[in-house]
Amino acid sequence: MGLEHWDPERGKWLLYQSGPEHTEDCARHPFEAIPRRVFLDTNVLNLLVKHSEQVFEQVPISSTFDKTRAHDIEALMHVFQVGARANWDILASEKSLHEIRNTLDEDVRAELLDYAVQLVALPGPDSAYAANLGRQLIDAPFAAALPDLADRELIGNAIGYDCDVFCTCDRRTIVRKRESLPLLPIRILTPLEWWAHIKPWAGLWL
Repeated sequence: MGLEHWDPERGKWLLYQSGPEHTEDCARHPFEAIPRRVFLDTNVLNLLVKHSEQVFEQVPISSTFDKTRAHDIEALMHVFQVGARANWDILASEKSLHEIRNTLDEDVRAELLDYAVQLVALPGPDSAYAANLGRQLIDAPFAAALPDLADRELIGNAIGYDCDVFCTCDRRTIVRKRESLPLLPIRILTPLEWWAHIKPWAGLWL
């Protein structure tokens, strides 16, 4: 079962069945908390490219997909549908490109690079600062709860780019560690959580 209900008669997504439900979500996710500048983890870039038809063209998601993956894909579809008008900043980094270059499938690698390179800032003071902060975070004590050094570097890049959210599908080694990262100056959200912040206010742009 999907996240939201598609009404074929109206030709639109019905995000809420009742006013009180909408009101509760508005209180839970205030307008001011909507992510405005989001850094995408490499696994999110993979979803966007491998399931681009579902995300950007709203092709139905296969029932054979794992439930968590299906929800992430649908959440990204809603986020990017709204974001096309809201014009939020979406970023990646040179480190992201480095990880993508390790993709074994040549065709997938090429598609990933074509997409991701558009999200990477041009070389300059901002990108240099983000790259340097990423390297510093690898050894930062307050990031030690993250077992993967590459994850630390990417999150450091996101902080360096002044992002307010690092979006990841990695629930096992990143999301589960959030409570152990109280000093990290950035929010870590899954695609599903990202959409939850936007959903109450999506009508402002749709």
